[in-house]
Amino acid sequence: MKSSTNKFCIITLVAATASMSHAGERDLQFINIHTQDQVLMLQNTGIETLDLDGWRFCTHNTTQTLRYSSSSGLNGVSVDPGQSISIHLNNDAQVGNPNQLNASDLGNFAGFEIEAFGLSLYFPNAQGNTPFSDGNFIADHIQWSFGGVDNTSADERSDEAEDGGVWVDQSEWISTRYDTVLIELIDQTFSELHSPADYNSFHSCRADMNGDGQLNFFDVSAFLTAFAAMDPAADFNSSDNFNFFDVSEFLSMFAAGCP
Repeated sequence: MKSSTNKFCIITLVAATASMSHAGERDLQFINIHTQDQVLMLQNTGIETLDLDGWRFCTHNTTQTLRYSSSSGLNGVSVDPGQSISIHLNNDAQVGNPNQLNASDLGNFAGFEIEAFGLSLYFPNAQGNTPFSDGNFIADHIQWSFGGVDNTSADERSDEAEDGGVWVDQSEWISTRYDTVLIELIDQTFSELHSPADYNSFHSCRADMNGDGQLNFFDVSAFLTAFAAMDPAADFNSSDNFNFFDVSEFLSMFAAGCP
């Protein structure tokens, strides 16, 4: 009985130590994805400066998988507590700004897509190598797809993210649509484990309630259904109340059409 108790204590201590060893690295999280500008923004949500020597991205889309950034691409980059850095996939980072980095300077990224994209940020092990098949070395992971449909091409590291405790389920995706302009982390606890529920998506044409790229009767019907259910999607004047002003704002946007 004593042996079993000791064994349990050792396992618990090892698990706790492993969790603590990753706490600092997992403070660097994806907080915004600007889809139109193709900018990935990360923030150090912790209390210690993070040096990114040897850190690497792994990305996938509907046709490209397992695209890794260079093992030295982030060498020399450090992120102070509360500081953000942005990765510009369009390579339009501001010259001389150390907090803006061009993807072309970091290595090989999959082509950015709103249809489906999987993105993981890895930190190196004690030997300075990146064990891509081990989710315990993923600092943060995010994945989205059109309509939130499970995508079997862009999910090449989703199972590692789930096993490593940074993504809740490899089959769950943040839902995007053709006019999504921003994906934003709303989990202010900055927990290690995330799911699609921890993010908000913003769209350029709010009146297109069903996201099919057209404004018609179905959008009016979807608005009325959401309004009757007091769904936040129908709170068009952002007042947390559901009244005439929401209806008026929806009708104005509907009449104006989509960009």
